[in-house]
Amino acid sequence: MPAFDPTATVRQCVSCKRCYPVNQQFCRDCLVELTTIETIPYTINARYQLERIIKQGGSGFVFVATNLESGQDVVIKVIRASAMADPRAQDRFRREAQLAAHFHHAQIAAVYDFGMLQDASAYVVSEYVKGTTLRQEMQRNGKFKVDKAVPILAEICEALDAAHKAGLVHRDLKPESIILTPKPDQAYPDVKLVDFSFIKFASGKQFVPGTTAKLQAVGQLPLRPTYLSPEQYLGEEADLRSDIYSLGVIAYEMLGGQPPFTAKKVGEFGVKLLNSRPPSLRSLNPDVNIVIEAEILRALEKEPEARQQRALEFRRELMNAIHLS
Repeated sequence: MPAFDPTATVRQCVSCKRCYPVNQQFCRDCLVELTTIETIPYTINARYQLERIIKQGGSGFVFVATNLESGQDVVIKVIRASAMADPRAQDRFRREAQLAAHFHHAQIAAVYDFGMLQDASAYVVSEYVKGTTLRQEMQRNGKFKVDKAVPILAEICEALDAAHKAGLVHRDLKPESIILTPKPDQAYPDVKLVDFSFIKFASGKQFVPGTTAKLQAVGQLPLRPTYLSPEQYLGEEADLRSDIYSLGVIAYEMLGGQPPFTAKKVGEFGVKLLNSRPPSLRSLNPDVNIVIEAEILRALEKEPEARQQRALEFRRELMNAIHLS
C-alpha cells in the first residue's frame, strides 16, 4: 500500500461543509479559512471526488461525492482507521461490504464500491438518495398520527427483513438513516434505508463497567446512543433483533413525540436502558391503542429473545393492530 500523500488531503469549510483540494485556502462561497480533514484524500481511489460533508461522528465521516467517470452523485462513508485496527474488523468489513455490494433492493440504498485507504481507514460508496430524512419529518410534524406512522414503519420492516434474509444487519438504524420521498400519486412516501454500518460499536471483551467514556472516545459508542439496543450498549454482538429494537425506538418516538429513554450523559442513559421500562406510550399519545403500544413495547424488550424475531413479524403485528384504531 503506498505511503500517505499529505498533498492529496481534502480540506473543508466548517461553515458550509463544502470540500476542497489541499491547495485551496479559503471557501469560495463563505470566505472562511479551510481546515484539513485528518488524512482523507480529496479524490478517493482516483475516482470519487469529495464535494461536501453530510455528517461526522466518532467512527468517521459521510460525504457526498462525484463519480468522476459517470458524473453521478454518490455517498461515501469513510470509517476511521481506529475502528478498523483489529484485523478481524477488517475481515468483517470486507465480507459484509462485499455482501452488500451484491445485494439489491428497491428500499435500500445500493452499495457500489468499497476499499481501504492509505492510512488503513475504510470507505464504502453507496447510492445518493434524495428526499427528507424521517428525523426532518419528525421535527416538522411532531407526533405522527397512527394511520401515517404505521405504513411507514411497515415499509421499513419490509426493507429490514430483505436485508436480514441476505445476512445484513443495519446496526445503526435511526431516523436519519430513513429517507422519505413523497410521490404525487401515492398516499404515503417511498421509504429507503441508508447508511448501513459495517463495524460494531464495541467489543464485548473490551467492555467493563465504567469504560463507556473510553468506548465513546475511540468511536465505539455514538455520542447519543438513543437507538442502540441493550446488547449493543453492553458491547455484545448485534443481530437482526437489535435492528428490531432500534425500530421500536423509532416507532415509539414517531407516535410519542419523544424516545423511550433520555439522559444528559451516556452513563445515565445506560442505567435507564438496562434497568427501566419506557413510559406508557398511550399516556403520550391517547390515539395509540393498547395493541399497538404492546407490540412496540415488545420490540423494546431488554432481552432479544423476548422481542419479535423477524421484522416481518413486527410488521404483521402493527398492521393488524392499526385496524383496531
